[in-house]
Amino acid sequence: MEFPRTFHPDPAAEPYRANPASTHRVKFHARVDFTNGGYVEAKDFLLEVEGDSISPERLAEMIVSAMNLLRAGPVTIAAMQVVRRGEHQDG
Repeated sequence: MEFPRTFHPDPAAEPYRANPASTHRVKFHARVDFTNGGYVEAKDFLLEVEGDSISPERLAEMIVSAMNLLRAGPVTIAAMQVVRRGEHQDG
């Protein structure tokens, strides 16, 4: 899959719920533009995922939900990688 890619998360998407017992995380770089101007960027951010894969569309929805971004517009994902818990640097 080639990045960067931009997505428009569904506001009615299932909310993200962290699961500290999950065996995998998704590590990503992303930018969320706000509908009222401005943006927020994340580099090497980690979110827990169920299983060993996730679609970039779902990741965009998870980012908006996890950060409680009420005025989120398009989400651009520059990189993403699913990693096993403990097999990456997160400190």
